[in-house]
Amino acid sequence: MTIALISLFSLMVGIACFVAWRKGLLVINTSVLKNVGEHASAESETNIYEFNDKHISDIVIHRIDMCVLEVDLSYKEVMDVIINRPYNRYPVFEEDIDQIVGIIHVKDILSYLHNHNDTTKFQLRNIMHDPFFILESQRVDLAFKDMQKEQIALAVVLDEYGGTEGLITTEDMVKEMVTDVLQEDDSYVLNKPSFIQQLAGNRYRINANSPLYELEGILGITFPEENFDTLSDFLIDQLGYTPANHEKPNLLYKNVQFEITEHTSQQIQSAIATIYEEGVTYIDQFHKQPS
Repeated sequence: MTIALISLFSLMVGIACFVAWRKGLLVINTSVLKNVGEHASAESETNIYEFNDKHISDIVIHRIDMCVLEVDLSYKEVMDVIINRPYNRYPVFEEDIDQIVGIIHVKDILSYLHNHNDTTKFQLRNIMHDPFFILESQRVDLAFKDMQKEQIALAVVLDEYGGTEGLITTEDMVKEMVTDVLQEDDSYVLNKPSFIQQLAGNRYRINANSPLYELEGILGITFPEENFDTLSDFLIDQLGYTPANHEKPNLLYKNVQFEITEHTSQQIQSAIATIYEEGVTYIDQFHKQPS
């Protein structure tokens, strides 16, 4: 997974560099990405220059989505969290989440186990690292350079009052900055999702394996906050069954009509979405659509 992720980043950055060169921008050196999963090299002279105008608050992982460890947890309690919510690093707090006192890496715990047989004496305080703090108002590219300089991969984000707003990683920053460069070039082909094809002004053919969160912005609707990963999952839930081979069912959700065009016995493969104008009845709009 890590190798695949780094390969994807390398490809994206290579294209981003070409786009940025065309626009006269200073670009990212791909050496930043070699250790993006662990730490950014302090010896690298790579920099992200001022082509990014986003702030940390735009991409922060909010505090309610953070997975944190209380500093006095036992070894078993820590391992229960790691097994159920596996990450590389965890913020460590004392008393409440606004008091982050450290960062623990999974490899620190593995190192402890290698050197100690008695886990009853395990204490996060003894093996955690000092936290690195940044302000939510800081610009993404400048924060990245600060974290790169300090060889920090995860930072705790503070709000204007000094409380914990959330966290950010260098990996998130690289994704955001590369995406920004790519989106500046309107002709860049990957800006147009391959999972959707516009058939007419308000009609789209959609691969039903598409993630719902990517469709929300395109269709202009919000899907239910249920455990639906793809459009196929959502449509089957709305229908209440998987369509039979001969069926091509239609359903209306908010102001979008979904016409199921291809499916197997287990999942929906494609659908045509028609977006209706607000305030116009479904029947009126339906009769205006091209066949």
